[in-house]
Amino acid sequence: MKLHEYQGKELLRHFGVNVQEGKVAYTPQEVKNIAVEYAQPVVVKAQVHVGGRGKAGGVKFSPTAEKAYENGQNILGMDIKGLTVNKVLVTKAVDIDKGHEYYVGMIVDRNVQSYTLMASAEGGMEIEEVAAATPEKIIKYRVDPVKGLQPYEARQIALEAGFKGNLNKIADMMVKMSKAAFERDAVLVEINPLFVGEDGIPVALDTKFEIDDNAMYRHLDLASYREVAEEHPLEVEASQHGFAYVKLDGNVGVLGNGAGIVMTTLDVVNRAGAKPANFLDIGGGAKADVVYNAVKIVSKDPDVKAIFINVFGGITRADEVAKGVIQALEEGILTKPVRMRIAGTAEDEAKALLNEKNSDLIKMYPTMFEAAEVAAQEANAASGKGA
Repeated sequence: MKLHEYQGKELLRHFGVNVQEGKVAYTPQEVKNIAVEYAQPVVVKAQVHVGGRGKAGGVKFSPTAEKAYENGQNILGMDIKGLTVNKVLVTKAVDIDKGHEYYVGMIVDRNVQSYTLMASAEGGMEIEEVAAATPEKIIKYRVDPVKGLQPYEARQIALEAGFKGNLNKIADMMVKMSKAAFERDAVLVEINPLFVGEDGIPVALDTKFEIDDNAMYRHLDLASYREVAEEHPLEVEASQHGFAYVKLDGNVGVLGNGAGIVMTTLDVVNRAGAKPANFLDIGGGAKADVVYNAVKIVSKDPDVKAIFINVFGGITRADEVAKGVIQALEEGILTKPVRMRIAGTAEDEAKALLNEKNSDLIKMYPTMFEAAEVAAQEANAASGKGA
């Protein structure tokens, strides 16, 4: 679950992190009122769950309350990458030229099976850009999952990254940020920029905070932070069925049983010359109704031009998968070709059911490579692309 900047700052403040003061506004007049209250220049920042707000015109410096009102008018209601801005964060402005901007972040790093703390003196930029252009400017440190980040470790990281200012306070902020990540089951926590002014004191000017959806049952106090309107509608519908679903930007709908096989399927689709339109894991032991609901969700995506189902039946019976797909066909849900590799338990029964149906929309193939190849060709042809 992604949090807005102001929500992430609230959590970090709870853990003792020094964050930039700000208030949320829903109307231009509220923006102006906050600017008048602060009696100094402010920054008006769009609150949407996407990056690149500044480049899209969603972050504006406002030297006066009147300018803040104007910026509030322009930002509220604007569209940023398909999301409408319904609220803004109004913060006290700082003079960036009178200090330093740094980056610190905590990510779940599966390569080291723990959190990795990243730090860079190139703050204020997107970390992906820094990693691509100057990867040597990013310090990475594996954080022990048992003892957590220690102050001496954080101070050493700050030194290696080239941070200036009160290193003890900067290290303390990093320790508190890492504690927030651990205790709130975050998959990502960023402070960017971490601003250090002439007094040497660090302050978090902007944040990203994302919590593992699978851990939300441990954080029911944060349930109100979820904003369904800011999520893709198919992801919302999939979550209601208990599916692990992620919307991607391709044209081949992907459905499988288990995260590993679905990830493999994404790679096979790419290898076949197309791009997956989604990740959808039906889980183990799925019955026909589960498969039916999964096919229904994938079929609703207008980007999907063909569907590739890749199932290896262990506790998931192949005939149940076939029954679910056939039900979707009979109800008129399927209007796009479905190409399948179903192997394992009750494979012969599944073949018999599909042969009996004898529909060109549903075809079963011996290997996942053959099924992916056909699905990719059909999807690309329907999209007007070469295979």
